[in-house]
Amino acid sequence: MTGAAVVAGLVGGSGLASAAPAGPVDPGVPFSSVVYGTGCTYNLTVPVNSVGMVSFYEQRKGFAPIFIGRAPAYQLIATVNWTPRRLGDRMLYAVQNGVTSPITIARVHQGYGSGGLCFAL
Repeated sequence: MTGAAVVAGLVGGSGLASAAPAGPVDPGVPFSSVVYGTGCTYNLTVPVNSVGMVSFYEQRKGFAPIFIGRAPAYQLIATVNWTPRRLGDRMLYAVQNGVTSPITIARVHQGYGSGGLCFAL
């Protein structure tokens, strides 16, 4: 999916607006509260208004998206784990039934630590 496809998904909708993400992806509050760390793991969540599978993506401006994972909607929320691997600003979004959520920007810095104690500087 290219940047144009993301925009088309945001604008087009193709009649499936009732079965779509109901808001932007929430990457949660990182330990450092400002940036996310490479190698650290975060729960990405997105509110939805329909049952079914939701796909999550990470993208850097001007580059192809990277598939993060898929999850079923459960109690109107879908969740996957995200471990940033690359430094820089990342656009995070979800797609359900061909409709793309609003984009969330996550700033990724070098991560330090592992397991439950991981932070970024």
